[in-house]
Amino acid sequence: MYSLKFAHFLAAAAIALVANVNAAPTANVDVVEARAAEVDGHLFVCTDNNFTGICANIAFNVDECINFVSPFQDTISSFGPDAGFICITYTDNNCQGLTYTGTSPGFGSLPSGINDAISSFQCFHQ
Repeated sequence: MYSLKFAHFLAAAAIALVANVNAAPTANVDVVEARAAEVDGHLFVCTDNNFTGICANIAFNVDECINFVSPFQDTISSFGPDAGFICITYTDNNCQGLTYTGTSPGFGSLPSGINDAISSFQCFHQ
């Protein structure tokens, strides 16, 4: 029922649609890669032991003090920085208070006094 011309039109339209769908993510990947280059590393934190519960990979720049916000403020039970970094966690905001220092791969279980008490962190190159 369809003419050969119409079949060619449908094939061309399908190819154009697929080409457009595949082109869009490439632009987004470039933006994500550019943003990733703006940070030095990441601190992986979780609200439960053994890197479970609510988790996030928090970006940082070297020597920058970062205060945790909800849901991580005073709820972290495990953490670990990217390889090549040493991170100091603090029990108070603005990198004050008791400290606990970690390197990769981090700690799956934090000691009493630090567990569920971390409020801020700061990282450096090892």
